[in-house]
Amino acid sequence: MIVAAKSPVVSDPWLAPILREMLPETKFAALETRVTSSYWEAAVAGADLSDDQLLAAVSRRTRLRVAHGLVVTSQAKDHVPERLARRFRVLPLSLSDSTLEIATANPFDLDCERTLAFASGRAVKMSLASPMRIAERLEEVYAPVDRVKRMLPTATPGEIQRVAESPEAPTDFRINAEVERPIIRLVDHIVAEGISAGASDIHLESNESGVSTRYRIDGVLKEVMKLPKAVEGPLISRIKIMSGMDIADRLRPQGGRARVAINGGLIDLRVSTLPASNGEKVVIRILDPKSAVKSVESLGLDPVDGPRMQQLLDVREGLVLVTGPTGSGKTTTLYAALRVLLPRGLNIITVEDPVEYRIPGIVQVQIHEKAGLTFASALRSVLRQDPDVVLIGEIRDRETAAIALQASLTGHLVFATLHTNDACSSIVRLTDLGVDCAKLAGALKGVVAQRLIRRLCPSCKAVANAGVPSRLLGTVPEASMIYVPMGCPDCGVTGYRGRLAVTEVLITTPEVERAIATVRSPDQLAKVARAAGTRSLWGCAVSHLLAGVTSAEELMRVLEPEGAREKPHQKPSNPTLERIGEEKRNRMSTESNSDDTKIVAGVVEVYLIHGSAPDWRVLCLKRAPNTIRPGSWETVFGKINRGESPPDAALREVGEETGLTVERLYNVNVQPFFLHASNTVQLSIVFAGFVTTTEVRLSNEHQEYEWLSLDAAPAKFTWPRAADALRDIAHLFKSGSGGSVEDVLRVR
Repeated sequence: MIVAAKSPVVSDPWLAPILREMLPETKFAALETRVTSSYWEAAVAGADLSDDQLLAAVSRRTRLRVAHGLVVTSQAKDHVPERLARRFRVLPLSLSDSTLEIATANPFDLDCERTLAFASGRAVKMSLASPMRIAERLEEVYAPVDRVKRMLPTATPGEIQRVAESPEAPTDFRINAEVERPIIRLVDHIVAEGISAGASDIHLESNESGVSTRYRIDGVLKEVMKLPKAVEGPLISRIKIMSGMDIADRLRPQGGRARVAINGGLIDLRVSTLPASNGEKVVIRILDPKSAVKSVESLGLDPVDGPRMQQLLDVREGLVLVTGPTGSGKTTTLYAALRVLLPRGLNIITVEDPVEYRIPGIVQVQIHEKAGLTFASALRSVLRQDPDVVLIGEIRDRETAAIALQASLTGHLVFATLHTNDACSSIVRLTDLGVDCAKLAGALKGVVAQRLIRRLCPSCKAVANAGVPSRLLGTVPEASMIYVPMGCPDCGVTGYRGRLAVTEVLITTPEVERAIATVRSPDQLAKVARAAGTRSLWGCAVSHLLAGVTSAEELMRVLEPEGAREKPHQKPSNPTLERIGEEKRNRMSTESNSDDTKIVAGVVEVYLIHGSAPDWRVLCLKRAPNTIRPGSWETVFGKINRGESPPDAALREVGEETGLTVERLYNVNVQPFFLHASNTVQLSIVFAGFVTTTEVRLSNEHQEYEWLSLDAAPAKFTWPRAADALRDIAHLFKSGSGGSVEDVLRVR
C-alpha cells in the first residue's frame, strides 16, 4: 500500500497573497519551493525581503501598528502564562484595566485572540512584530528563572564550588553569553541587561522566597527578575570574585571594583555587600564614563539658570559650592564644569572619596583614611602642586572647610560639595563648622543647589485633562496646560525617559555678602537671595512643568511644594465675620459645599450632525495609540482655554480635530463629572454642530472615524452620557432647527 506523504503545515498561509504582490512571479515561485513551516521565515532566510519590509506590508493590509522595542511590563507577563505565549508565539506588552496589548506575527489568529481575552479578562489589542524577534524576546522574558532552575541540576555541585572558590580575582571581564558555566552566564546577563537598560545601580536582595533583582533607572527602583533561592550563594560568590572581595567572609560589609567590556567600551562597576537577615545584599554601581561626563548644556538648565551657571564658570578664583542630597547629580555637575575649564590650559586637581570617573588631563586623588590620606591632609599637599582649580569631593569637617576657604582666598578656584537642602542652608552649614563669616562672604562666589527629576517621554506624554492638582494650586497657575506620563515601548512603559537637573543658582552680590557677614538665618538669607534674582528649586521645577518637560506627580515626588501647604482652619471669633462667611458659602459661585472642591467650566463636547432628519449621521472618533484613553470612541472633545468662551472653544476643537466647518452651532446641555486628581467638578458644555460635508481630516489624537445613525452612535461611544446628549439633540432639533427656541439654543 502506498501512503501519500503529508504536506508540511504552514503556520502563516495568509501571508502568501501579500508576498505574491511584493515579489516577481519567478521569485515567488522559488520561495514556495523553500517554504517548510512559515512563509515569513522562508522569505527572510532567502533574502527576498527583510523583516521591516514584511512588517510594513502587513501593517498596511491590516491597519495595525508595528511594535518597536518590544518592552514587556510585569503586569502583562503575569497575565499571560508562558505556555500560552509560546503556543501562540505572541509577546505580552502592556496591560490596562480594559485591554491587553500583545505583539504577534499572525494578526489573523482568532483562536489566540479569544484564548488570551478569556485568560486575561480583557480585550486583546494586537501589534505587529517579526516571528524571529518575538521568539528571541520570549526567551529573554520568560526564560531567566526557568532557565536557571534547569541549569542548576546540569551543573554538578563540584563545578559550582570550583567557581565560588577560585582564587583568581581578575579586574577586567568581558561580557560573554557563551560562557559554559551557568552562574557566570547569569551574572553576565544581569550586568549586561542593567547596562543596556540605562540603570545606575543593580540591587540583588535576598529574601525568604528567592533573590530579587532590581534596577535603578532614572532614580527609581524597578524589579526585573526573581531568581530561585538556590542560586543565592554561588551568585554572590561570583560577584565577589569579579570585584576582588573575600568570598569566605559573609559577616562583614565589603567593597570592591570590577571592569567589564560591553559593546566595545569599558565600564567600571563599584560593588558593595551588606549582611542582612535573609542573606547578603549586593549593590552594583554602574560607572559609565560616557553617560556621566556630560557638558553643561546637557544638564537641562533652562534660560534662567543656564547663564547664571556660566557666570560661575567664568570666575578665576574663589569658592563655588554644589549642594544637594545623595543622588542629586552633584558629581555630574562638577565634572561638567571641569570639562568646560579643561581646555583653558589649567592645572586641575581633584580630591575625592571615591574617584568614580576618571577624566584624562585631570589629576584625581583618592582618599584613603586608613593610610592617613584624609581630605585635609590631601588638600595641604595639593596646594603645594601649583593648582589652578581644586575640586573637593565633600567638605566634612572644620579643617577641610578652613583649608578650602584659605585656598579660595589665595588665588585658587575651589569647587566643593555639601549635603544640604538648598543653597542658603549650605552657607549656614559652613558657619556651623567654624568658618569665619567675614572670610566666607569675601571668598564665596556662588552656590548651586540641585535635584534630579525625570523627563516625560516625548513619544507618549499627554495633556492632563484633570488640570493642575489641588495640592499645587497657589504655586502653579490654575489654567496651566500640563502633561502626564502615559507609557510606551520607547520608555519601558514608565512614561519617563532620562532626567534633568532642577537648580537653585545663588550668585553672591554685595547685598548677599553683607547678609553672609552678619550670620543671618537660612530664611533671611533666602529673602536676600530672592531679591538678588535667585530662583528657588521649586520655581525652577515649576518652569519645567509649564514647559511640558516633566509632570506634577514627579515634582511632588522630588520636592515639597512652596506655598501650597494647607493652612489649619480657624473658626472666626467675630460674629460679623461669621455672618459674612456664612453668606459667602451660601452664595451661588463656582465653589461647591466643600471648601476644597470647585466647580469649573472646563471642557466642551461637540456632536457633529450631517444630513437631514430623521436620517442624521453622527461623527464618532476613535482615539489614537499613545494618547489618553487609546482605542476609545468619542465625540469632538477638548479643554476651554483661559479667556476663551465655550462656543469659541467648541469651534476651535472642531477645526483642530476634524477640519470641518460648522454651519450652525447649538448649546444642548451641561454635564458634570468629578476629577479626583484635582478635586474638581468639571462642567462639560455640550454642543450640537451641523455640517454640510463628511470629509474629515483627522488630527494626531485620532486614528479612525465613522458617521453613524442616531440609533447606532450611543452604543459606539465609550461614555454612556453620550446617549443622553444624543437623545436631547433628537428631541430639540427633530424639525431640523431649534424651532420655537431657536433664538435660545443657537450660539453661532
